[in-house]
Amino acid sequence: MRFEDIYGHEKVKNVLQKAVSTKQARHAYLFEGPRGVGRLSTALAFASALLCEHSDGAESCGVCKSCIMSAAQTHPDIRVITNQLYDEGKKSTDVSVDTIRQMKREIYVKPYMAERKIYIVPKADSMTIAAQNSLLKVLEEPPLYCTIILIAENANTFLPTILSRVVTLRFQPLSFSLVEQALEKECAAHSEWNIPPESIPVKARISGGSIGAALDLLQNEEADSLRGETLQKVGLLLQSGQRSVYEFAAFLKQNKSDIQFILNILQDWFHDILLLKHGGKSGEIINADKTAELEQFCNQVTRQSAAAFPDITAEYAGYINQNANYPTAVQCMAMEYWGEIHDRNYRRPL
Repeated sequence: MRFEDIYGHEKVKNVLQKAVSTKQARHAYLFEGPRGVGRLSTALAFASALLCEHSDGAESCGVCKSCIMSAAQTHPDIRVITNQLYDEGKKSTDVSVDTIRQMKREIYVKPYMAERKIYIVPKADSMTIAAQNSLLKVLEEPPLYCTIILIAENANTFLPTILSRVVTLRFQPLSFSLVEQALEKECAAHSEWNIPPESIPVKARISGGSIGAALDLLQNEEADSLRGETLQKVGLLLQSGQRSVYEFAAFLKQNKSDIQFILNILQDWFHDILLLKHGGKSGEIINADKTAELEQFCNQVTRQSAAAFPDITAEYAGYINQNANYPTAVQCMAMEYWGEIHDRNYRRPL
């Protein structure tokens, strides 16, 4: 993996390439952003550049022994940390305190081949407080040859003492055009997927700026089904009875692990509602495959409500990311949606 293979994130890449060219890589980074936008790929490109034997100063050469091993994910000095790395029998993907303790033991062993060792921790925001405290001891006194890269969706899950010892780089959702470009390239390389070309722009638009989410929607029937169920539950809120509120909230509670994906679906949906209610162009619609459902929804809401929906979604996304009580947050969000549709005031601060 090289920086030139990464779609978008030019500011982040510039920071990392400068660290490579000046040989001033920090001992710890936090890559924060949505799933599927390239955080892990960027971490691997950074690691490859740091360990490259013939780097041009900012990019890995791609041909030296170190780069070949990095590309094959067999470099002994690049470690991607998961529970299964140390215990194949573990099923949980949340990073455990035992995993961090094992990583700590490794860190203090000098590099095998290169001048540096790189530790990449996906899902770092799943670490318990005990695991974070264990990691903190390394961050306080890191070996000079070590760089740790934490990958997370939400920096608010970390202890302040962790955040004060890492360089945080934020990854934003990608543009639809970049996602579409990536999908076209992947589909061309995998003709066995048999993806209809006309479905690519639709999936790119509803991906929330995530290549990973777009690929899931193309290949994974479960992701596409979850989107369909989310929009079906939102549509039920048009009913006057409050039973739909509890059904929608129950659906969100059952799918807590996918809430970021669901929130992206909701934001895109309400973006389209607002656009249509204010005479926007049809070419700007994200959910272009759901025009009939959008029209039905638009016919039953006011312009004022259409303007409120995105704000409600963003507000409760903020609460959820700040670790507010999850069942309460989604129940209140569902009630506020219903209240806007039916002209009731259900503003309930958490």
